[in-house]
Amino acid sequence: MLTHRIETEEDTKERRITPALKAAGWPSSSIWMEYSLRSDRFRIVPEKNFAQKVKPKGRNRPDYLLCRNVNCPMAVIEAKKSSMKAEDGLDQAIVYAKMLDIPFAYASAGEKFLEFNLKTGVLRELGMDQFPTPDQLWRMWCEARGVPDDREHAMANAQYFTSEDGKIPRYYQMVAINRVVNAIVADKRRRALLVMATGTGKTYTAFQIVWRLRRAGVVRNVLYLADRNQLVDQTIVGDFAPFERIQTKIQGGEIDSSHCIYFGLYQQLKGREDGGSGKTFADNFRQVPRNYFDLVIVDECHRGSASEESSWREILEYFEPAIQIGLTATPNKKDGSDNAAYFGDPLYTYSLKQGIEDGFLAPFQVVRVHLDKDRDGWEPMEGEVDADGKPIEQRLYTLDDFDRRLILENRTQTVAEYVTKYLRHIGRMSKTIIFCTTQDHAARMRDAVRRCNRDMVAEEPFYAVRMTGDDDEGRSLYSSFTSPYEPYPVVVTTSKLLTTGADTKCVKLIVLDTPIRSMTEFKQIIGRGTRLREDAGKTFFTILDFRGACELFKDPEFDGEAEVEVEWGEGDPVPKPERREPPVDIEVKPDDGDDGDGNDDGDDGDGGNPGNGVGKMPPVDPEKSVVYRVKNVEVTVVGSSVSFLDESGNLVTAKFRDYTRRNILQLFGSEADFLEVWNGPEEKKAIIDRLEREGVLFDQLRKELKNPDADEFDLLCEIAFGKPPMTRQMRASRAMRSRFLDKYQGVARKVLEILISIYAHEGVREVDDIAVLRSEEFRGLGGLPKIVKAFGDKSGYRAAVQELEDALYRPEERSENKNIMELE
Repeated sequence: MLTHRIETEEDTKERRITPALKAAGWPSSSIWMEYSLRSDRFRIVPEKNFAQKVKPKGRNRPDYLLCRNVNCPMAVIEAKKSSMKAEDGLDQAIVYAKMLDIPFAYASAGEKFLEFNLKTGVLRELGMDQFPTPDQLWRMWCEARGVPDDREHAMANAQYFTSEDGKIPRYYQMVAINRVVNAIVADKRRRALLVMATGTGKTYTAFQIVWRLRRAGVVRNVLYLADRNQLVDQTIVGDFAPFERIQTKIQGGEIDSSHCIYFGLYQQLKGREDGGSGKTFADNFRQVPRNYFDLVIVDECHRGSASEESSWREILEYFEPAIQIGLTATPNKKDGSDNAAYFGDPLYTYSLKQGIEDGFLAPFQVVRVHLDKDRDGWEPMEGEVDADGKPIEQRLYTLDDFDRRLILENRTQTVAEYVTKYLRHIGRMSKTIIFCTTQDHAARMRDAVRRCNRDMVAEEPFYAVRMTGDDDEGRSLYSSFTSPYEPYPVVVTTSKLLTTGADTKCVKLIVLDTPIRSMTEFKQIIGRGTRLREDAGKTFFTILDFRGACELFKDPEFDGEAEVEVEWGEGDPVPKPERREPPVDIEVKPDDGDDGDGNDDGDDGDGGNPGNGVGKMPPVDPEKSVVYRVKNVEVTVVGSSVSFLDESGNLVTAKFRDYTRRNILQLFGSEADFLEVWNGPEEKKAIIDRLEREGVLFDQLRKELKNPDADEFDLLCEIAFGKPPMTRQMRASRAMRSRFLDKYQGVARKVLEILISIYAHEGVREVDDIAVLRSEEFRGLGGLPKIVKAFGDKSGYRAAVQELEDALYRPEERSENKNIMELE
């Protein structure tokens, strides 16, 4: 007997929608199928030093993207199977179109096309033979985007660079690139600002923008401005490598006119006199005409380049005729340094929170460590002298003084011991950066870490190194530290050298032992850990915070308002971090920190600028700039708290039980809802798999509840609803005595008894899967077809299994549970 197969969505696409697109003239090269918008993301499981992979929520792949050129989609089509209607897919198409910044959303179930114009809000219905041709849709797209007639040709030529390995941009990179190119080519915009979290590919995005604008004939000569050598060098050999023949780095103050793409440091173009020659670097950028560069890209533009008081601003003003694009991960809105005021409101913002949610950035947790002297301060006895014999000024020294005005040597050792203890917890080869207050502090911290890890240092002396401006040996190991393939060095101590721009792909631990009063600096430091490298075992990172800097994460302007942090511990006294004044971003003069050669020259020990382009410590009276070194003052850890980033982007605290309970209740709402789903027709395996995807770890729960033989059902009921648990053996024994077995005889009863035995040893997932009938236990019963026939047919078998599961999970009175336990 022939049966009619129900047409699936794939059938509808293959038989109806794709042929309609082909008939309208769409070549295969212009049709993207199943473009993935998000990646699997990782979610930290509290207390378990583990990040679980979670599939993206909802639908993640548009059925069709229609492109004019590679990576330039004009429309999205959502397909539905023929038994549905086009209207059923329209809203999903609109969601995709908004996410991809596309003006046209289509939906079809094979009978018609629905077209929604997101720019005008107009909905129209098209026959299957009326879909727009590529040229028609291109003209519609240009009209929706407001592309003038004289720029249509340039827009058509503004194609992406395509690499041999077939790399394509992520969706947010594509949106950022397209928005900037559209704004410059179509709208003739002269300034633009992109805000993209560290680790999301700002440099790759900038490269594609430059490539497309050159292809469009809009720009020829390009100046890429940065303020550190490492930023420039890794850009030249990295994302901008396809420009190898026409790019150069400005060195020695000479702008070689034989190239087209130039990389320069602010400090070399503007700032200091050159070796007594009388010539200033300021002359260098003036050696070419004001209109020499068609495009100026300002990397890390949060660092003061746009400030009206900045000496670097003169470079931008000199090249005012050029198109200017600012790139930053941390927009600065402080008076005088507002990069949005100079470049305009961001054309696109992609935040840290969104990057983690989309699965492109690593999530993080914060361990706030409290030391007794940080909490209480330290006051010398009258007449006490320091280790060098200097009388110590009589006053209370607080956290802001430590490692600037007062060095408690045991404090450095205590921090190093805690870091070492944590490394033993997460793996002693975990790449680590310790941010210190000064370069001297970084040296002392390096030595303390080496003392705490003598066995590792004996195996490799450069297990721990200092990487600061005055440490040539440490800086020479930068490429090894940032490489995912080089094991050493493992621990790097620094002051400010690695706060920004360092491509530290595999850093798993960031230690903060320096005062941070700037949101900009804090976000930049966090960015050292956000890169995700699953192939290298880097799926999340941890911040050990000794200075209360995690308070700065509560930034509603960038990542959303955070909840009040609730601290917890095993009976440890946990003081609240002191409230501080709002962070201040202050412009830094070129000679305050980094001289442009990548060095962090100033020691910053006397209240100078603690970072480049970030906040300053309060000024220090020169007469009181003496630094005291004190030995033999005991410093102890008095408490700690652990926080992690939740799904809403808030920094919150939680224990594993609370985390699991919240995940269960988010899925089911109440115990009644859970029982209805669990006892319904849906396979238990599917329910359990869904729970595991949402962060319910059953193996961990069994350890947590000290019940290795518990059924998943009992684990969930105990953790979420406080129900007393049963073991699988107890449930199996009850089911074996159940009256439902009396309905079955011969092979059928034998099968059910075997299934109950399998449940007792392996769980309900095995019982729920019909493939279990192929296992060894059923070999003597004639094979799967004969077994199923014993129940009449497959539906009869499934009904019997449902009855078995009902017997396993039927509610019992507490007294009966007690009797069963006594029998067992």
